[in-house]
Amino acid sequence: MHDTYFLGSATAKGFVTSFGDVIKREGMFTYILKGGAGTGKSSLMKKVACEAEEHEPIVTFHCSSDPDSLDAVVLTKSNVAIVDGTSPHVFDPIIPGVNQKIVNLGDHWDDKMLKANKEQIVKAVLANKSSLDRARRFTSALSNILSDTCHIGADSMLYKKAESFLDRFKKKLLPKKNGGAGKAEYFQLSALTRYGYMTYTQTYDGFDEIYYLKDDYFAATDYILKAVSNEALARGFDVVCCPCQLFNCENYEHLLIPELSVAIVSASPLTNIPLKDGKIINASRFYDKKLITLKKARLKLNKNTCAGLLKETADTLDTAKIIHDEIEKYYIGAMDFARIDEISDKILQEIRDVQSQA
Repeated sequence: MHDTYFLGSATAKGFVTSFGDVIKREGMFTYILKGGAGTGKSSLMKKVACEAEEHEPIVTFHCSSDPDSLDAVVLTKSNVAIVDGTSPHVFDPIIPGVNQKIVNLGDHWDDKMLKANKEQIVKAVLANKSSLDRARRFTSALSNILSDTCHIGADSMLYKKAESFLDRFKKKLLPKKNGGAGKAEYFQLSALTRYGYMTYTQTYDGFDEIYYLKDDYFAATDYILKAVSNEALARGFDVVCCPCQLFNCENYEHLLIPELSVAIVSASPLTNIPLKDGKIINASRFYDKKLITLKKARLKLNKNTCAGLLKETADTLDTAKIIHDEIEKYYIGAMDFARIDEISDKILQEIRDVQSQA
C-alpha cells in the first residue's frame, strides 16, 4: 500500500504543515535531512521509498510547489520517517539521537566550487525567492476571494436540511464500534502546484465507498465533512482530515476513514477531480436558491477572478521551478555523491535492521 499526500503548502498565513505530528508519534524514529537545493535529499528518499515499498506500507509526501520532488517518506510498519528539514518546512530534533537524527548533506559539497559561482548563485536564489513571494501573494488573493464565496454559501445554507441529511448519512456510513475515541490525522491531499490545483486521487482510488461532494460554494462541504469526522471519531474510527490550502487549512476539503474504506471528497470548481466509481452528493440542495441568486453577479466575478489567479499562480510556481533547477546545477556540480550514496546505504541498512527485528 502506498498513500500519497503533500507535506504542506503556502497559505495566506504562511507555510503550513502538520508533519511535526508524525515526528512526535510514539515509537517513530525520524531522519531529518539538511542541505540546499541539489544535495540529493529527494533522491535519497525516493531510493528508500522504492526499497521499503517491497516490504511494508509507506506514505510519501510531495512538495506542493513541485510535486516531482519528494519532501518526506514514512515507513508505517518500521516506524521510520525521513523528511526534508530545510526551509520552508524546518524541522529540528525533539529528542536528538534517540527519536530523531540530523543528516547534513551539506557536509559533502565543495565550498570552493560554490564560492567560485557565488554571484550567479546569489542572483538565482534571489530570483527564486521573488517568484515564490509573488506566488504567495497570488495565493493570499485567492484565499480572500474563495473565502468570500464560502461566506456567501454559509449565509445561504439550509442548516436544518443539511442536518436531516447528516442524520441519515451518518447512520448509513458509520457502524457502532466498541472502544474509545478514534484518532485524527491532518494530511493535505490537494494543493496548488506548478501544474495547477492537484489532488492525489490514487490515495483513495481503491476505497470501497467514495462519495463526491459536488459543491460550488464550499460551505456545505466543510460543514458535512467536520460533522462526519466528529461522529466517526466519537464512534472510535480513526480519520484522515484533509484541509484546504486556499482556506488557510481551516476548512476541510476531503475526509478519509481507512478502516471503513470510505472517502468523502470535494468535487468543487477548485479541485475539478474526475467523478468515477463513486456516489455524487449534490450540495446545491443545502443552499437557499433565492439567496444564492441575489449574489449571482458577485459569485460569477469571484469564479472568473479565481480562474485567472489559479493559472497565474501555477505559471509563477513554474517559473520558480525553472530558476530552482538553475540553482541545483551549481550544487549538483559541487556535491560528492559517492558520499551521499554511502549515507543512503547506511540509512537503508539501519531500516533493514529494524525490519528484521519486527
